[in-house]
Amino acid sequence: MRFYIADDTRGFAEFCADVAGRDGWQVTICGDGKELASQLKLEDVPALVFVDIQMPILDGIEVIEELKSIDRKLRVRFVTGGPLSSALAARMIADARGLDTGRFLTKPISLATLRGVLAEEAQCLDA
Repeated sequence: MRFYIADDTRGFAEFCADVAGRDGWQVTICGDGKELASQLKLEDVPALVFVDIQMPILDGIEVIEELKSIDRKLRVRFVTGGPLSSALAARMIADARGLDTGRFLTKPISLATLRGVLAEEAQCLDA
């Protein structure tokens, strides 16, 4: 399974990557939304994508426009350490654009929560 993490907080991204890697995911870390969009265009296999709401260059809301033009099965989870209203707005916009989103996540994320999300999303991607 492929997993992309777009987050400018390197420690958080590495935590998610380490846990996911141990659970069998192939992980790509991106520092911003522009890098994420570029990386997602390189393959066509189904993937889980964590998108931080507040990032430089393209933030989580801006990256939605890039994601909708990518022709591959994606499951998107918005992540925030800031106001929940931003994550809710991003999810509503993404859903309106036809992106497949799960509930948003708030930082910090516990190991148990992350493992639960990864298991849940693996099932969604296999369906």
